[in-house]
Amino acid sequence: MTKPLIIATLLVYGLSAADMPAVWAQKPSQPPPSTPEEEFRSMQGRWYLLLAHESDTDLLDQPAYKHSEVRIAEKQFDWIAADGKTLFSAIGQWKHVGKPAWELDLCPANASQDKGQVKDVLPGIAVLYDKDVLKISWRRKSLEKGRATTFNGNREHTLLLLSRKPPAQPPAKATLTGRWQMLVALDDSFDKLGTGRSAAIAIFESDSFAWKSGPQDKGSRYAGTYRLDEKTQPARIQFNVAFPPPGSGATPTPKDGFVPGVFEFLDENTMRLCYRESGWKNSDPPESRQYPQGFYSDGDINLWILRRLEK
Repeated sequence: MTKPLIIATLLVYGLSAADMPAVWAQKPSQPPPSTPEEEFRSMQGRWYLLLAHESDTDLLDQPAYKHSEVRIAEKQFDWIAADGKTLFSAIGQWKHVGKPAWELDLCPANASQDKGQVKDVLPGIAVLYDKDVLKISWRRKSLEKGRATTFNGNREHTLLLLSRKPPAQPPAKATLTGRWQMLVALDDSFDKLGTGRSAAIAIFESDSFAWKSGPQDKGSRYAGTYRLDEKTQPARIQFNVAFPPPGSGATPTPKDGFVPGVFEFLDENTMRLCYRESGWKNSDPPESRQYPQGFYSDGDINLWILRRLEK
């Protein structure tokens, strides 16, 4: 809008010339936060899976689940295979609770009933990240234990990490260098990032790395150097942890700091990285330490799902 038109508009509404500089100086205000109703409407629709973790494994590495998607309606939850077959279907009841943002109860289509009452309601939790990433976890076994308070994909739970955009084909050559937002950090199949949105990031320079609790943190939770071997499938990464001092306290690294891992780009800006944190003796030579054989988390292996931060 040009200044003459602005001036004319202001005069129509009775503003004097003295008021005009103040009006011009005003900055656009931040949009108000979404209401629970608005957020739930934004959560409905089609979602694409970045992770489907249960029983200490990623189901997406199985043919039946590869390229599957989740569809959420007001009272319906459907997990659909790439060939259109239903993998899981349930009536969904959602409740906004503030932290972890959402509770949900899933009543599977094949749930058993007792005198007309559904017996197998699966209690879960959910949180929305930046309007385009949704994290959901629900209990599928030992229902008497009730709703979990953390996201996990262990033997009793299912954990889904969903994206609004389907992963594109990864380029022939993608770079690890940059700043990455941690969407999931599984340790023993439990998400280290907790139930809320975390600003935890991983930073990869040309030959060094750091894991920070937040972008503005001056210190790092872990730091060191790394080497890549991209001739293998999946590509390998060799971490050499320097901080905290290897082998001290609860640091899950051998005394020489060498930790074997693997990584894979889901697309140019989305990556999964898996590393072995235990399962060896300190006396074992580095070359004897086994690399993870896939992308999952269990008692010895940790899994990260990361999204590249915009510069």
